[in-house]
Formats: sequence, structure tokens, C-alpha cells
Amino acid sequence: MASLNCSAVVCVICLEKPKYRCPACRVPYCSVTCFRKHKEQCNPETRSTEKKVRSAVTAKTIKPAENKGESAALRSLLLNPHLRQLMVSLDQGDNKAKLMRACMQEPLFVEFADCCLRIVEPSQDEDS
Repeated sequence: MASLNCSAVVCVICLEKPKYRCPACRVPYCSVTCFRKHKEQCNPETRSTEKKVRSAVTAKTIKPAENKGESAALRSLLLNPHLRQLMVSLDQGDNKAKLMRACMQEPLFVEFADCCLRIVEPSQDEDS
């Protein structure tokens, strides 16, 4: 198994620092336990979401001191299996606009989107 050295990539199961990639679909994972959980749902045709995950958690877009609460909330949301399945379905779907409209009907997905926006674009009230 190939070793990873990029610190912004996270395990697809527990969101910890990964050490390996799935040989079938190339998603990152950190341990045998996480690999076994991932293998139950593994889809070799899945495109790696490494760049999307990297952009969501990179320290360049998150101000650590100011957004620590939002970052913890985002991490907590990302641990939710239902949200993760919605994101995978959206990523793999053909009609992204239709799928996005459907996802935005899910309160959990709306909460996730709002949390991401609070991190990337804090309200002006928080800045002053």
C-alpha cells in the first residue's frame, strides 16, 4: 500500500491523518479498522475527493483562533454517515444541479453548507 505524505488529506472514515490509500478507489484511510469499514462501501469507480477535502480543511481558508468552534462543528458534521453518503452521491451523480436541489432539502446538508460558509465567509458582525 502506498504511503501518503500530504498533511491536508484525511481518512475517509474517521477524518484522522491517513497513512494509506485504498488500492481499488484510491481514497485515503488510516488503519486496518477504517479500511475494513470503507471496504464495505468501496466503489472502485469513485473519484478521489482529496482536493475537495483538502480545500475544505486547509489552514489557509480557516483562521484557527477565530473559527475553532465552526471547525469543530464541521468535523462533527463530516463524521455523520448520512451526510457523507449524500456528498458521495452528489459527487458521483450525473445531474449535479438536480442532486444539489435534492440535497438542499435535507436539513443535515443545509447545516453542513451553512457551517462551511461560516468558515469561508464569516459574517461581517463576527469580523468587527
